Amino acid sequence: MNFINNKDKVGSGLILLFALVYLNASFDITINQVIGNEVMTAKTLPTYLALLTIFVCLIQIFFPTREAAGETISDAIAGFQWKPCLLLTGLMLLYSLTFKFFGFFLGTFLFLFTGFSILKEKRYLLSTTVALSVAGFMWIILTQVFDIYLDSGELFRLFGGK
Repeated sequence: MNFINNKDKVGSGLILLFALVYLNASFDITINQVIGNEVMTAKTLPTYLALLTIFVCLIQIFFPTREAAGETISDAIAGFQWKPCLLLTGLMLLYSLTFKFFGFFLGTFLFLFTGFSILKEKRYLLSTTVALSVAGFMWIILTQVFDIYLDSGELFRLFGGK
């Protein structure tokens, strides 16, 4: 079977490429010298997640669970809704670019609420409640449980916050 004609292998190859870039980026994470010898550091989860992803992708590429049923890649993606996909990808890019300005909580809320709008969710009260709840829950878990500092953002400091 030709690699480029099997959609599962092409997808696994793309995810493998992303995982390799992610693994390379995880090596650049700086470790506080005080806690550098701990079992769990800031590098641990990204490194093992990338290695697990690489392992699974290699298994999928070399030992596929199914053979391609004659369906080409263009046939497989024929009915996709590309507009929401591209809008959500652009929204993720915008989220990463404006993260320092909006901060974690407001940026995450706006990201989720806008994502719901892109997906044509018309129940705005429910979207607002879910976005606030998820952003709040993630903030609590990351700051209180994992003791990770999350920036409040330039906008918050502009209006007198610390």
